[in-house]
Amino acid sequence: RYLRSMFAAGSMRPEWCFVIQEGDGRPEGRVAFWTLPGMGKPFALVLLEVPWDGDHVGAGRRLLGDVLDEARRLGADEIEHVLDAPPMGPQFQHQQEKRVEVLEGAGFAFRRETDRFHWRGEVPPPVSGRLSFRTLEEVGEDAFIDAMMRVSEGTLDREIREERERLDPRGAAREFFEDARRVGHDPAWWRLAYDGPHGDLAGLVMPAEPPGFLTIFYVGVVPQMRGRGYVDDLLAAGTATLLDARTQGGAEKPLRADTDVANAPMAAAFRRAGWTRFAGRREYVADLATAGS
Repeated sequence: RYLRSMFAAGSMRPEWCFVIQEGDGRPEGRVAFWTLPGMGKPFALVLLEVPWDGDHVGAGRRLLGDVLDEARRLGADEIEHVLDAPPMGPQFQHQQEKRVEVLEGAGFAFRRETDRFHWRGEVPPPVSGRLSFRTLEEVGEDAFIDAMMRVSEGTLDREIREERERLDPRGAAREFFEDARRVGHDPAWWRLAYDGPHGDLAGLVMPAEPPGFLTIFYVGVVPQMRGRGYVDDLLAAGTATLLDARTQGGAEKPLRADTDVANAPMAAAFRRAGWTRFAGRREYVADLATAGS
């Protein structure tokens, strides 16, 4: 069922599913590529399994060595793999310590850890009415990217902070915007928030619909407006958008969101908005551009 849904969404392909065999033809390990719909190249590894009670590091090195070469050939500069705890469907990632050994043995490095939240309620938290909103369609791409750049200043999110350093603040915002645009969404969902009907920019919220669930893809407040509780209004608005999208779509897709473990204020905001932590996630990445140079 998971594979069928990912094939239908364009996130996986049959030719992106790999099995390594022992000398007698028995399967020794498996893994598959996953990507954002429309990206056209692998983004992450999923469904990784090797003989955990045997030479798991050796099997992982044989399997992932060939697979990462194929990812590079297909145009990927890096490949991500995530470990969720506790283990859960569809991947059921038991043997977490051995999985880390396999990843590190294949050249993956730890990137960051996140808290995973889900929404189980029916009614979104109330919106105070202090903010006015304008959609992406109303403000245009340039203004939206500028807002993303401003919101990311002083971020506690490790990945976004590193991207700002690797590129530059606007370049990182532009790349983040382009990545976000590949995720399912209605442009009317993405909104900038202002302090009052004619006020200054306060923040933004970007609900989205990746394959299989609904999420708050990005939410944040500009530095000069932090500490006023505006993030609560943004999360309330974003949660309401997701609940409405789920109702309109007619499918009971879960509402999920991730926040960097270092971003304690954002985690607290999710809890105030009625979201509950259900798992932790560790992200690992293999740098294919450096490894192949």
